[in-house]
Amino acid sequence: MNFGIGSSSSRGGPSRPVDVKPVVVPLTLDIINKFRPAKHFKDAVDPESSSLSSFNNSAGIDNKPNSTGKSITSLCFDDSGEKLVTAGNDDMFVLWDCKKGKKIKPLYSKKYGIDLPRFTHKAGNIVHASTKGDDHAVRYHSMHDNKYLAYFKGHQARVRSVHMSPVDDTFVTAGDDGTVRLWDLRAQGCKGLVNDVGGSAIAAFDNQGIIFAVACSETQTIMMYATNTMDRIPFAYTPFNDIQFGKESIPPPKPIFTSMSFSSNGEYLLIGTSSDVHYLIDAIDLIPLRRLIGHQGLGKERTDFQNGQKGITTLSTPKRGISGEEVSFTSDSKFIISGSADGDILFWDLSSSPSREDSNLNPIDGNGKLTRNELENGKKLPSDIKWHTLPIPDLKAKVILKGNTNNNSSGNPSSSQSRAVRFNNRLQMFAVGGEDLTFWIPEKDEDSKVQQGW
Repeated sequence: MNFGIGSSSSRGGPSRPVDVKPVVVPLTLDIINKFRPAKHFKDAVDPESSSLSSFNNSAGIDNKPNSTGKSITSLCFDDSGEKLVTAGNDDMFVLWDCKKGKKIKPLYSKKYGIDLPRFTHKAGNIVHASTKGDDHAVRYHSMHDNKYLAYFKGHQARVRSVHMSPVDDTFVTAGDDGTVRLWDLRAQGCKGLVNDVGGSAIAAFDNQGIIFAVACSETQTIMMYATNTMDRIPFAYTPFNDIQFGKESIPPPKPIFTSMSFSSNGEYLLIGTSSDVHYLIDAIDLIPLRRLIGHQGLGKERTDFQNGQKGITTLSTPKRGISGEEVSFTSDSKFIISGSADGDILFWDLSSSPSREDSNLNPIDGNGKLTRNELENGKKLPSDIKWHTLPIPDLKAKVILKGNTNNNSSGNPSSSQSRAVRFNNRLQMFAVGGEDLTFWIPEKDEDSKVQQGW
């Protein structure tokens, strides 16, 4: 999440985030266990929309009975943490007030479609990917005036990631055309280009905007580029191989990378996939540290409840499905939060000191950072180890919160997939989007919830 509050004007000179330090919300396992859904919005998607088919087809989602239907596809908090924008496959995007817990206004992008909305450093302005048409442009929109300010054209296929720089008005995009592009809100043309990374790609800035990481599913590679020299070869590069997939079939399926983010302390890189596993990577040496397990991947085909059980079909070949916005860090980098195909919300603890019994399974170095036993407490160099030939240790979720379960039109239980999940980096809350939207806060905040108008 980017920090600092921009000007309220939708136009004007170059914007800069306010030079203040991020407000870190102290989190513990006890506090996380107290989180409960405090506000539930059933009108988060447009019931009148009829544009669902084109979006689902372009996203690689099968339009079958009892499929995902209308839902929130992505969400983003602004720099202040007081506003949230959600976008859905119904061409509607909505501005929300997080402090008061209410909808501010819905807007529509019927002509272009909308996905991956990201707040800029100017209050009320967003950039977003398009889901309709052939230009695959990223669009700059003023939610205050409800009009487009600029189009950024260059991608030849669907854009899969949009990420604003935390320090200025540049942003990076990547997509199915195999290119990664660097843009500036103040200029129309592409500022920098990585022309071919080998297939569909995703990209993300680090927490200082100096470098960005790129991941490619087809080649199973992770690359690091310097922002000011991105046209050159990556300064760091590693093949990625999870040998656990080799136990499932021959040849082993490739996990599909659907999201990427750096931790706020700059130590970790989080790779989200559409399978039943996400990956935690060392952001310096690109060492695969942990397999995050316990959730149900959003690349699976889902039917409704049958005989009281959720109908989740495991696919032999991973698909992108609706994955991409379900996993991220908390603001303090001590936990990872993720949604799941069964509607649950999971937290993985990255900060707990291992007990003597599990120190070999979950090694942590002297600085409290997760590490690997193969390094032998610093006696071996990371470059001397062939990590792609070794199994990656599993890390199980420490907290699992149950999502909302309601009755469908047939009277049977129906659970919305937790498809888009983000923790607010300013306020002690997180949002979960699927077929509806839910704001979660700890139980101890009930009094303040009333005072704020929730």
